[in-house]
Amino acid sequence: MLVCYLDDSGKDPQCSITTLAGYIARDTAWEAFETDVDRWFAEYDINVLHARDLHASDGEFSDKEKWTVLRKQAFVSRICQARTPHLMMGLTMSVLKGQYKDRAKERGRRRTVTPYSFCFNVLNDWIFRDIQIANVAHTEGVAYIIEAGHENNAEVEGEFFAIKEQHPDIAPLMRSISFVSKDDCRAIQLADLLAFYSRRNGEAQLKARKAGLEGHVADTMDRIIIENLPHRAFVATDFGPEASGSYFLAGDP
Repeated sequence: MLVCYLDDSGKDPQCSITTLAGYIARDTAWEAFETDVDRWFAEYDINVLHARDLHASDGEFSDKEKWTVLRKQAFVSRICQARTPHLMMGLTMSVLKGQYKDRAKERGRRRTVTPYSFCFNVLNDWIFRDIQIANVAHTEGVAYIIEAGHENNAEVEGEFFAIKEQHPDIAPLMRSISFVSKDDCRAIQLADLLAFYSRRNGEAQLKARKAGLEGHVADTMDRIIIENLPHRAFVATDFGPEASGSYFLAGDP
């Protein structure tokens, strides 16, 4: 079956968007990835990849003389090279948090899920509709593995079972949902890498548009992460039937 590993970025108040992102592949492909990528963690002497630490030169990356920009990029490049032969697609969904909450209040909704759960619902929809992976999803089914510890994981789990109840045609194909620590596997660390940098890229895009610029050019790390593997990404900036950024708010009865 397919397994989709997901992690989030942007729950801190200072972040304008929240992102849920990760990768999807067959379970056997994930096993092969874990085996292949471990050599690079050993070579670079890294135990657990935390993308925030990588970017901020903190934690295991705190030796700034050793961890130059070029070394960081080389490390990520090696990880992505190990990823590419095994994985099917990267998925990243982001929500402009303030606008999402404002639209929910304006429409007087009885229940609206958090932006985090909204992102999960969109990603699940993509998996069963995307031209590149939907056929496999409808044949083999999908299991979700999400990083443990997020305050809204219980809500996401509730949404998972609500979707199964509301859509009996795909219910047997939504195999399971579980939560694991970032220390447990490289797949969650890979999802963290994509979530962190795609959230930063999304925020940069929004700032560029607000300033009237043509757009933000992805930096080198972004390009390293997305090259040689299909990625589907979206930042929802408005919500509701009249909005161009998105057509719905999650949580309708």
